[in-house]
Amino acid sequence: MHEWFFSLRSKLTLFFSLFFNVCLVFAQANNYYPDILTVYFLQMATVNPGYVPSEGIADFNAGYKFRTGAFKEISTFSFSGARILRTQNLNSHVIRIMLNNEQQGPYINTPRAYGNYAYELKTGENSSLYAGAALGVAGVYYSATSATASVLLPDGSLGIGAKLGAVSLGISSLQIFNSKASPIVAQFRLGRYYQSNLTLEKELGANWNLRGHVLYRLFPENKDELNIGASLLYSETLLLGSMYRNLYGLGLIAGFYFDSGKDKLLLSFTYNSSVLSRAPVLQNSMEISLGFRVN
Repeated sequence: MHEWFFSLRSKLTLFFSLFFNVCLVFAQANNYYPDILTVYFLQMATVNPGYVPSEGIADFNAGYKFRTGAFKEISTFSFSGARILRTQNLNSHVIRIMLNNEQQGPYINTPRAYGNYAYELKTGENSSLYAGAALGVAGVYYSATSATASVLLPDGSLGIGAKLGAVSLGISSLQIFNSKASPIVAQFRLGRYYQSNLTLEKELGANWNLRGHVLYRLFPENKDELNIGASLLYSETLLLGSMYRNLYGLGLIAGFYFDSGKDKLLLSFTYNSSVLSRAPVLQNSMEISLGFRVN
């Protein structure tokens, strides 16, 4: 009896979650704003296309967010690969590709693909300015027994920022074209939105570094999102941290760096808990991230 009850509850929860996602995307004319990984600071180009890594000649990053149980069909995947070219005067050019897909249940997914160029200009020994742009396409695919639809829309983003010592500050505008379509009934719109990011770093000793991360996402038609957290790095090997997202809850982060003596690999795991979340049933999720830097 108990097993039957919990099975029924899981099915009903899944039904209403999927119904909500379908209504949100296809039955309203509201803007659509994509989700991000809790460890966005490990893939900074996803929040600011002007981002230039401070080290390495190439880097590759991938992240996967997923839920379990009744919401296992909801997931987010992102990938970026960059080649960094540094000039004799230490200015930098970055050529990057970025891929992303949000699976919003078994019927809806929104894949994206971009080409990205960024440039960093050294203005002093410990200061620089950077800017970049990403251009590409965003797709919307809906498939169910009642209806099917697919749309491909132009999309892009712009970003600028500055670095001064251990402080980095940037602003960006995403979904800049305000692209829209009507795949089934109502209008689907990639509404323009804005982000500001701040990163701080402080040495605590010979082997310890503390980093602060702040990301504010300004959505014209939705509630704004604040991400604020800190991470502690020990001996360039162990990463521990947490991130609070006002719309989602508290994330706990653990990562491990593997150094070959030349190149570096990062593997991280994040558990996004329901602590401080407005909707605990919906927000529990996990993330796995992988980063590889070629020096």
